[in-house]
Amino acid sequence: MQPIGFNIISRPIKNCSNKCEKVSGDLLNGEDRNLKNIVCRRCGSLFFAADAVIAVEDVQRELKLMTHQGAGQVGKEKISWWWFTDDDLDFDTIGFQTVDGVKVLMCGDCEFGPIGLREANGKFFFVAVERCAYN
Repeated sequence: MQPIGFNIISRPIKNCSNKCEKVSGDLLNGEDRNLKNIVCRRCGSLFFAADAVIAVEDVQRELKLMTHQGAGQVGKEKISWWWFTDDDLDFDTIGFQTVDGVKVLMCGDCEFGPIGLREANGKFFFVAVERCAYN
């Protein structure tokens, strides 16, 4: 009997900034949900399909600048524009990690992040709008 194997789909890794980047174009539908797919800006992995999460503004949080696996001594930046969900099943792919005592979200494929955070109770998830790409 042959062992069951699996293939990992390889995606090109883009060189991108580790800081928030300006987002252009329409991102919201009429119900303040994401109009487009939300993807990793480094590898293109899908975080959320269209119409999956709601936009939230004026929630101030600070996150480390993005690196592979959130490692290294890098600065922080304040973020106030988020995609929000209270259901981890809304994610298509996501990685969870604790960085410097903060529960953060990383790309589940290329491990670039943090792209967002989860509250201490583990039930509220915030993904920074300006740390994602859209298609």
